[in-house]
Amino acid sequence: MTDAMIRGARGGGVALAGQAGKLLVQFSSIVLLSRLLSPEDFGLIAMVTAFVALGELIRDFGTSVVGLQRQNLSHQQASNLFWLSLGLGSSAALLLVAATPLVALLYDEPRLFAVMPALAVGVILNAAASQLQVQLARAQRIPRLVAADLTAQATGLGIAIVGAVIGWDYWALVAQVLTVALVGLALRWVAARWAPSRPRGGNDNRAMIGDSFAFGLAQFLTYISQNLDTVSIGARWDAASLGGYTRAFQLLTAPLNSIIGPLTQVVIPTVNHARDEGRSADSVLVRLQFVLGLPVVWLYAMTAAVADWLIPLALGPDWDAAIPIFQILAVGGVVWTFSRVSYWGFIAANLGRQLVYYNLVTKTIASLLILGASFISIEAIAWAVTIGLIISWPINLIWLAKTAQQDSWRYWWNGVLLVVAAGFGFIAASVLSGLLSDWPDGLASLSGVAAGTITYLGIVVIPRTGRNGLRSAVRMLPTMFRRGRA
Repeated sequence: MTDAMIRGARGGGVALAGQAGKLLVQFSSIVLLSRLLSPEDFGLIAMVTAFVALGELIRDFGTSVVGLQRQNLSHQQASNLFWLSLGLGSSAALLLVAATPLVALLYDEPRLFAVMPALAVGVILNAAASQLQVQLARAQRIPRLVAADLTAQATGLGIAIVGAVIGWDYWALVAQVLTVALVGLALRWVAARWAPSRPRGGNDNRAMIGDSFAFGLAQFLTYISQNLDTVSIGARWDAASLGGYTRAFQLLTAPLNSIIGPLTQVVIPTVNHARDEGRSADSVLVRLQFVLGLPVVWLYAMTAAVADWLIPLALGPDWDAAIPIFQILAVGGVVWTFSRVSYWGFIAANLGRQLVYYNLVTKTIASLLILGASFISIEAIAWAVTIGLIISWPINLIWLAKTAQQDSWRYWWNGVLLVVAAGFGFIAASVLSGLLSDWPDGLASLSGVAAGTITYLGIVVIPRTGRNGLRSAVRMLPTMFRRGRA
């Protein structure tokens, strides 16, 4: 392994260990709060979430990506990005407050008059924390960053549980969001030991703002396609229906957001170090696609196969409507894993403008599919989301092959192998658990998962690509968790 890969593997190991803890907290939140609160409570917050997510997008608008992506970033440049993000966040919060009457009118829900301004405060807090997180990542202080995230998530969950028990209802979820933002900001500030100077002109500001705008615009197009489904369901159906859909979607996205998402802070510096050593981005990203895709794809395939047993067990009997939604979305989740790795390729090559063009094509297709499906049913919307994700990945690979000279065939065959193995694993798990229907549900489902896992891994190791990927993962694991500064 090269020095860049060793540093990246160690940082990735710490990040993955921390994100495993964060994932545990998030799944605990889903399970515990689903039993303490009603689908209507979650649906009410979900009505606002799409608009708050827009505020979060505006407050960042590519500034964190640029701060992370730059191979050299001075203190003044980082300070300018800090003040830019804080200004954008404050403006976004004010826009959310001003738009509250329109959102309440859209959903015919007067309770949103208080909920939306409260959640807007979190946008300002996250804006202040954004560049602090970038500073920790650039300095490769991954343990401190992970500790701050994990502590904030656990504290927020504790506040939400207490609030739900004493009868706060949906306000328990609002308190959770604000607590995570406030505690996260405080801990990052202490851990980073960094304070911004006042903003100054020059310092390559124009180029940084241009790159931020390009990445932000690409993120905005992604935002539209990822939130159009919840807005459509909330407007056409009721809060309880939206609550069931969003719970299924959160079960799908929790592994990706908790494990793969934060790794951006490790992967991009690792790619930069690899380039300093004369290696290509592909030498890092192809290996990562397999190492990350192997467990995540397996997780989606197996949970989808036993969702009839797993979701009622985890969430309770009131959430049966989420079962078919989750199974449909899990198909798209398998491919979504690979698209996130390709996203790192755009960032590493500083192709913000090309990312905008790519998103303009793929997210338009996804949005049109969702709009058409919204006239049919909630399940049709889930299928539209899944088809949009499936279509996007090959377009992604073609785009990067043309614009970044990426060796996209390696990514393609790497991913196809995992998809095919997941399909056979899903069939094996479903068939066996069905044949054992006379057994207790839990035992039948776990037996199915065992059969599906054996099938999945058996197919993965048939071609040389799979065997090499497994060997690479095995060699990387000791480095990832070896002691040393990450």
